[in-house]
Amino acid sequence: MEKNIVPDRGIKLTKQDKRITISQKGVTIRHENKPVDSEIIGSVYLLIDCSSSMDVEEKLNHAKNGAAKFAMEAKTKGYLVGLIQFDSSATHLCEPQKELSVLHQHLRSMEASGNTNMTDAILLATEKLMNKKGARVMVVATDGVPDNPDSALEAGQQAKKSGIEIITIGTDDADRDFLRKLASRPEFGTKVSSVQLEQAIASVAKMLLSKRGG
Repeated sequence: MEKNIVPDRGIKLTKQDKRITISQKGVTIRHENKPVDSEIIGSVYLLIDCSSSMDVEEKLNHAKNGAAKFAMEAKTKGYLVGLIQFDSSATHLCEPQKELSVLHQHLRSMEASGNTNMTDAILLATEKLMNKKGARVMVVATDGVPDNPDSALEAGQQAKKSGIEIITIGTDDADRDFLRKLASRPEFGTKVSSVQLEQAIASVAKMLLSKRGG
C-alpha cells in the first residue's frame, strides 16, 4: 500500500503534483505522475544492413544473433535498445526499450533485399535520438559500401554534432577508412570477417558506459 509524502506546511498536493511515494518495495520517484527508472542511463539504436548482399554467407543471420546478444548486454548496462533496418530505404522497427521481446520479434522477421541506403538510416536514428535523455548511441552494422558514402558521412557528422556517439562494424566489401570516418572515433570503426560479425556486434556492448561508469 503506497503512502504519499506531503510537506509539513499545510500545502495540499494535487493528484498531478504527487512525485514521491513509499511502498513496501521502497521509494518510487515519479515524473509527471509516471514512474522514473533511475537505472536507465541511455538509449541506443542498432542500424542493421539488410541489403541483398547480406543474404550471402548467412551474414544477416550473424547480424541478427549479434544484435540480440548486444541488446541483452546493453540492457544490463542500463540502456534502452531500439532497432532500424536499412536496404533501399530505412525502416524504423522499434523504439529504444527495456523489454526486448519486441526487438527480438523484429530481428526474426528481417530479410535481405535491395541496396544500402545508410544515409536515411543515420538520419532516422538521429531524429529518434535527438530528444532522448542520457547517453545516445547508434551502432551501424554493414557488409559493404553505402549507396552514397558522402551523404552518409554528412549525416553522421550531424549526429555527432548533436552529441550522439556512432560505432561502426563492417565486413567483406566495407571500406575500413569509411567506417572509421563515420564512427565517433577511429577506434570505434572496425572491420571483421563475415563469420565474426555476430561476435563483433555482441562485443560492442562492452564499449557502452555502464551504470557504474565503467
